[in-house]
Amino acid sequence: MPCECSICRGVAFLGKFREGEGRLAAPTVPVKGIRMKELFSIDRASFPGPVLVTGAGGCIGSWVLALLARAGVPACALDLSEDKRRPRLLIAESDLEKIRWRTGDISDSKVVVEVFEALRPCAVIHLAALQVPFCKADPVAGAKVNVVGTVNVFEAARRLGIGRIAYASSIAAYGAMDDGHGAMRTLYGAYKYCDEQIAKVYSEDWKVASVGIRPGVVYGVGRDQGLTSKTTFAILAAAAGKPYEVPFSGGVSWLYAGEVASAFIHAVSREREGAPVFDMNGVYAPVEEGLRILRQLAPSAAITSSGQPLAFPMHLPDEPLRAELGDYGSMPLAEGIRETYEAFRSLIQRGLVRMPESA
Repeated sequence: MPCECSICRGVAFLGKFREGEGRLAAPTVPVKGIRMKELFSIDRASFPGPVLVTGAGGCIGSWVLALLARAGVPACALDLSEDKRRPRLLIAESDLEKIRWRTGDISDSKVVVEVFEALRPCAVIHLAALQVPFCKADPVAGAKVNVVGTVNVFEAARRLGIGRIAYASSIAAYGAMDDGHGAMRTLYGAYKYCDEQIAKVYSEDWKVASVGIRPGVVYGVGRDQGLTSKTTFAILAAAAGKPYEVPFSGGVSWLYAGEVASAFIHAVSREREGAPVFDMNGVYAPVEEGLRILRQLAPSAAITSSGQPLAFPMHLPDEPLRAELGDYGSMPLAEGIRETYEAFRSLIQRGLVRMPESA
């Protein structure tokens, strides 16, 4: 799963700034092609207070904030910086201004406790992380953010008596397991598997309940970082009329960003017991099938794929997660690709995104 914090934003496709303002132009209406409220229903009455989202400036974090805003659920954010480029692609400026945004390092326990005490959330969705290449480049930083950061979130929740926590593990965690379905081994996966064990100990020792979700390959507006972002870049390239080659092939999970965001919100819609962890892969289909659908939308698009399949168990079903959370909505593959394509076309026409030279 991609990074969800500002530490590792890297070179994004988020693009043109208003002259003299130093920030992205913000949508004043919902982005064309995205139907959040109809597809992913959130019950405002389930939340007696604000929901805190860590890593709120990332792809999934931005979608979580957008769904909460559309449902009228008070939201607050913790991220390393004030960078709101991704949320602005999905949320009207008038709604974004209502979100209490705090900056701070998730690996600093004092900062995390202070933010929790100031915001007093009823629920926490913990998404802040450093992803595979950044963990490999700086293992110590990766451990601080991915492991110590998770401990800080659970400890702050324990101190304040917060009984609703959902956090992002990853399909990469299988690489750290004895029965890992052949998943590749990465430090990122090891850290995420450690997070799952941390959650279990907090449940057993202090009755701090949580739900962990292992997303597979997420696609959609705002997904612009990491190897598995390449399916999203393919859709963006088609919308921009540029050629693109996805550097992997074969079966892959097509997990729509709005769907996984809705699952995280439903996970904290009530207090739960224990520390269960669930796989989430959306639609499992070959990369080539997604590109076939894309070429139906853009017949002249020169979009191809090559290389070996990704070594992650993306075929694992979502049914156990749905049994736990209930109906959090779903996005059929053809519809998800179409909505993402149309959204990108709208954003490109408005000068809000562009295809980078290197993606």
